Amino acid sequence: MPDTPEAGAPPQVDGGIEAPVVYFESVSAFGVGAGIGRMTLEMEVYEPTTPGAPSRTRRRLVAHLRGPLPAFEALRSAVNQMEAMLTPPAGERPN
Repeated sequence: MPDTPEAGAPPQVDGGIEAPVVYFESVSAFGVGAGIGRMTLEMEVYEPTTPGAPSRTRRRLVAHLRGPLPAFEALRSAVNQMEAMLTPPAGERPN
């Protein structure tokens, strides 16, 4: 008997374990052309120096995000929903 998903089960998405985690702190460049959105994501990294001296920081590009504009609308919707999660319901503590 072939495997069939249970009724009401969410659809299976492959690659969840292997997918990279992209950590970023800022969007240093963005634009759009021919219906493709573009963002350059970056973060600060700390470099050790001589003992007792302050560490140095530098910016590092971590990813170039590219996609069709509807994908960026979905991203905007997800960010809006994350921001809404920060506003607690009346009488509750913030998340």
